[in-house]
Amino acid sequence: MLQIIIQTLYTGLLARMVSSDAFALMGLVLAMMGFAEIFSQVGIGPAIIQRKELHPQHLSGAFYTSLILGLTFTLAFIIGAPAIAKFYNDDRLVTITQITATSFTISALAVVPRSLMLKAMNFKAFFVAGMISIIGGNLIVGLSLAYLGYGVWAYVWALFAQNVLMTLSFWTLQKTSFPLRWIWSYTRELISYGGASTLFNALNYAATKVDVTLLPKYANRLPDISSARQGLEAAGMYERSAYVMSLPITIMAKLSDSVLFSGMSKMQDENEKLKRLILTASQVLSIIIIPSTIYIIFTAGAIIQIYLGKNYADSADILSILFLAIIFRSLSRLNDALLRAKNAVMKGAYYKLFYLIIMIVAVYVSIPFGMKSVATSIVITTLIHYLMSIYLCRKLIKVSILKQLKATVPGVKLGILTFAFMLLYKIFGPELKPLFELLITAALWISATICFLYFSPKALLANGIHPYDFIPARLRSTPLLGTLLRRWPPKET
Repeated sequence: MLQIIIQTLYTGLLARMVSSDAFALMGLVLAMMGFAEIFSQVGIGPAIIQRKELHPQHLSGAFYTSLILGLTFTLAFIIGAPAIAKFYNDDRLVTITQITATSFTISALAVVPRSLMLKAMNFKAFFVAGMISIIGGNLIVGLSLAYLGYGVWAYVWALFAQNVLMTLSFWTLQKTSFPLRWIWSYTRELISYGGASTLFNALNYAATKVDVTLLPKYANRLPDISSARQGLEAAGMYERSAYVMSLPITIMAKLSDSVLFSGMSKMQDENEKLKRLILTASQVLSIIIIPSTIYIIFTAGAIIQIYLGKNYADSADILSILFLAIIFRSLSRLNDALLRAKNAVMKGAYYKLFYLIIMIVAVYVSIPFGMKSVATSIVITTLIHYLMSIYLCRKLIKVSILKQLKATVPGVKLGILTFAFMLLYKIFGPELKPLFELLITAALWISATICFLYFSPKALLANGIHPYDFIPARLRSTPLLGTLLRRWPPKET
């Protein structure tokens, strides 16, 4: 969480020093790189985590395979950079793409220690590595160069420094050794899982980046756009809104990869435990994400002005719409972790392919109607994807769709409460400066939620599961939680 907060502050400061068209360029470059990087590692990392029995030769094969593929993709993008720049009609993309492409090789060097760290669930070391890379790469390199007026290159070199520091940290913090000899048969065992995982992740990633990839190319089709420069600036506005929306998803992705996937892999043959884990995680996540999303939708204008500055004020409406997709994307992450742990990624790939297709069609068709229409199409297709994911979850571990939906009911109740509270505030509350608006509404909203839970403790109960039952004893003794918990009976056995 601390890493996300620092990253959020970094991006907000950067937005005040770098033009919006620079974010459009980096957004599409990172989207392409992120998609290619999935193939550059052929799912080697997840295969190491998921595999029950790991031989030293598996690690040798993982290292050499990742390195060779990383070098190959780096070279491919260096050679292909002029074609990419020509396609988007912007010469700056040549050097930006070539420098950013080094991330394939740098990241490939970290695959083995990173995967071993996650497999061992050594989250403390993982957190330290992340902090070193974020502070050194983003805060020191990125902000320094942005302050000195390097523009988009501040973003580029910050990313480069972050990747280098991350790789060095993984090797320093995770004890890693393997034979120098490479035996292909062990590598083939990893790739048999990793290949399907790669396809699954690639389709999912491509679907989530359709909007920021297509908009810079077809921004001239947006209403009221008279020049390519205006179109790129508009695309940059949208990209920043999409980035802000993606921050909670990033948190969920880290939780899914580092905790849920590792934990589910250890109990991959125990369906009853997996059922309870999916239902409990869905319930807890919905309680957090649904009311928070509703609150952010109402305060999007204040958030944008504080975070990105007044220059991005026009993107508040886009952010309000996009944030609805957070609910469905976050919940889908739980089921994605299950698919990977159960080695059912090939089945899931068919669903991801359909998701990608409808996303491309929806975004392309909606561009002439404006960026709000694009954002709306993202929400609708993401909802369809979530429904598909819970259907596939039912097929894998026989947990009913109704129970999965019922697990989100406590979050929906809190969401309705939040909606009613924020609507009343918008109608009757005073007009305040953005910072004061956020502070006051947040304090009142949290207070109203606590009062509601105090008088209606069973509101969070679903499928016989109550989140209070999972609160550690040391937290139960705090005054606030102690008062709330006294109204909730002890867990039934």
